[in-house]
Amino acid sequence: MKSTSPEADPACTDANVHRRARIALAAVCEPGEAGLADAIDSRGPTATVAALLDGGRQRPKIPRADGLRRRLEELDLDALIDRGRDIGARVVVPGDSQWPGRMNELRAHRPLALWCWGEADPRLMALRSVAIVGARACTRYGEWIAREWSAQLAQDHVTVISGGAYGIDAAAHRGALAVEGVTICVLAGGVDTPYPRGNEGLFAEIVDRGLLVSEAPPGETVRRRRFLTRNRLIAALASATCVVEAAHRSGSVTTASNAAELNRPVLAVPGPVTSEMSRGTHRLVHEGIAMLAADVTDVRAVLPEFERAHDAAPHDSRGDSRRHATQHESAAQFGEQPISRALQEVLDVVPTPRWSAEGMSLDDIAVRSGVSRAQARTRLAQAEEMGLVQRRGQDRWVYAPADGAHGRA
Repeated sequence: MKSTSPEADPACTDANVHRRARIALAAVCEPGEAGLADAIDSRGPTATVAALLDGGRQRPKIPRADGLRRRLEELDLDALIDRGRDIGARVVVPGDSQWPGRMNELRAHRPLALWCWGEADPRLMALRSVAIVGARACTRYGEWIAREWSAQLAQDHVTVISGGAYGIDAAAHRGALAVEGVTICVLAGGVDTPYPRGNEGLFAEIVDRGLLVSEAPPGETVRRRRFLTRNRLIAALASATCVVEAAHRSGSVTTASNAAELNRPVLAVPGPVTSEMSRGTHRLVHEGIAMLAADVTDVRAVLPEFERAHDAAPHDSRGDSRRHATQHESAAQFGEQPISRALQEVLDVVPTPRWSAEGMSLDDIAVRSGVSRAQARTRLAQAEEMGLVQRRGQDRWVYAPADGAHGRA
């Protein structure tokens, strides 16, 4: 990339060029690159690219600015985008309809872009989701729990999120796939070079029926430290995190800690006190980071939607504050009329025409938003009056706000 490229023009106002500049920065940075997110917030993506390529006095306060400049100079952005497009992958950035807003809670360590391979919508599928994570060298007990609980949750329209590794991760993905559920695999390397190679068949299934996600660009090989930085994405994307088995010090314990820092519910499955693979889960409970998950109903109980649907209650009072923190807040308004949280919960699951031209059925909207069919119908009628949704055929809906009407945060 050259300093004369449109993506390096600070005066450019073209939204697509700004999008490309953001993709370029995401392709050359390290996960959670110190100072980069702040620079983009204050300058904008094109001005940040320009400042990095200039290398002069206007260079942003980023510790690795020189390294980023060299990588930008070597970057062939069109070739990178084409590499993803050739396999059917796409890039999602903040502002896109598919961008999971939860990622923004990572603040300075949030990803700048996500490469996605698969048909599932990462924003919609994450609205009701659980990260099932744990040890690679798991026991048969842990593998059974991960597979069976994931299958039961997937049957209840909960998206199962994990990292694609051997052991608990793979069992969680396979459990969801076994019942035709949706699963998201968050990778540490590029979506076209998933690791481990031994799970290639599993990754192919996930592409067909779920989603591979990575903040690393296509072609990026796995590096050891990217596993730990990847774990923050799993924690941020999921509504809750459940650790099935983990050693005393493990990546899964890090994922749980990341989730707790984001005020997301964390659960841990107990095991034999003699098992090394349960020391990490017992530690999480002992230190008050996680609630005890003795049954899959304990996982359901920390999901706000299930509480409304089944009147379930978590075993730990900490769930109350965490649930309030995960519920989507909206400050959007239509004229003088504010949008209620109840209406926002329904709006959040309605697809845009770009994603689903035929729209989503009333039944699916009710299930995904965790309300009754009658409540969903009433709230959709209200949203239609406000110019936020449109009816497509018999009881199918799309999110298509009229000019001046805004219903999503």
